[in-house]
Amino acid sequence: MDNLIINRKVKILREQIQEQKQQLLELIEKWYYLRYVVQPRIQFEYEKIFGDLENELEEKASICDNMERKIELFFVKINRGMKINRKIWNFVEKSVEEQKLQSTKGNSKASKFSPLNFERTENGDNLNKDLNKMYKALVKQLHPDLSGETEFFRKFWVPIQDAYKERNYSKIRIFYKILNENFDNFDFEEDTIVKLEEELKELRLMVAIEKRVLERMVTQEPFVYEKNLKNPYWIEEHRKKLKEKISFLDKQIDFNRRLLEKIEENLED
Repeated sequence: MDNLIINRKVKILREQIQEQKQQLLELIEKWYYLRYVVQPRIQFEYEKIFGDLENELEEKASICDNMERKIELFFVKINRGMKINRKIWNFVEKSVEEQKLQSTKGNSKASKFSPLNFERTENGDNLNKDLNKMYKALVKQLHPDLSGETEFFRKFWVPIQDAYKERNYSKIRIFYKILNENFDNFDFEEDTIVKLEEELKELRLMVAIEKRVLERMVTQEPFVYEKNLKNPYWIEEHRKKLKEKISFLDKQIDFNRRLLEKIEENLED
């Protein structure tokens, strides 16, 4: 392939790569707006209307789960031919309480709408190393002590930190791709075309995936609630559904309580 053809091909590929990077940037800005602007606003409105019922529902669900865990442990021991005495009763009580404390240790009260993440988090050694490497490069490139406070830093520093904490490889890679891997200084050689074509293919795939992520986000909670939170009829119906769930849990708790009382009444000496 002569140099003129190579030069023309490389130029076209560079332009296409920049177009895909621009699309990625636009998509990541839409994602940022949904997660960090729209979602908190909807969450605030939802909790203002339904927070009391959601809190009661969460509390009673936790009580019911703990009771059912105790019952499960007692029946496991009974099925093994063990006699339930006070010592075993206290052991089960203590075990379930410790599990409860362990599950909530270090965690603040969870929101009904935790940050939505439709991408896989990565735990493989190689991917973790790659994620850490990209994150360090982003920190070095964006940190205001090193490069000043850029517009990209002001908007995306917190999302980058969140993506890293969540081990969200997909998002970290998008930020890295947008800011790095500049192909302007590549030599005009045939193998350059191969590298650029591979890069373009990967960017197109990332754009397609990010579009699907955004499409799914807006069809899930809390975004599906946005319009309904202005609808008095929907609000009333939703309150009824939450109250029905609470009523069901009340019945389950009452049943579990009577069953546990029965087990305690029949403790062996």
